[in-house]
Amino acid sequence: MQEYHKIQATKEWIHNFIIHHNICPFAKRVLDHQEVRYYVERGENIELLILSFISKLKTEKISTFFLLYLTQFPDYSDFLDFYYTSEAILEDSDYDAEYQVVAFHPDYLFAGEDAKDPSHKTNRSPYPMIHVLRRDQVEKAIESYGDTDEISRRNIELLRKLG
Repeated sequence: MQEYHKIQATKEWIHNFIIHHNICPFAKRVLDHQEVRYYVERGENIELLILSFISKLKTEKISTFFLLYLTQFPDYSDFLDFYYTSEAILEDSDYDAEYQVVAFHPDYLFAGEDAKDPSHKTNRSPYPMIHVLRRDQVEKAIESYGDTDEISRRNIELLRKLG
């Protein structure tokens, strides 16, 4: 039951923050079409977490999914190590042609930015998680959207304004 509440909290964060503030202009369509899945990853063994990540890459057919790490990575630097490992797995296994990953963490920090800068909030989530997206879906969304560089500039401005 607790996992259900954590997934609900994640969905609320996506609706109330990401979609409400248009942080990701592609999120609403995917959610409206129910093309998102959420997984709570269990266990503390890094090797097993990596195997679970690979397994989902091999079997998941949905457009996008979130892997939630509720207990494994309270420390942001440990989470980043795991995230970089997941990126390396994509590259080494040629899954990077099909998928891309995005990191979210309650303590997320963009490299080179002041720790107090509100811009970090774009990637600050209720729990550590990796968002896995299909590249073809991302490319279609970008084609229809246009200048995606404007998204991050707008987000930074918005979050600095909101404080």
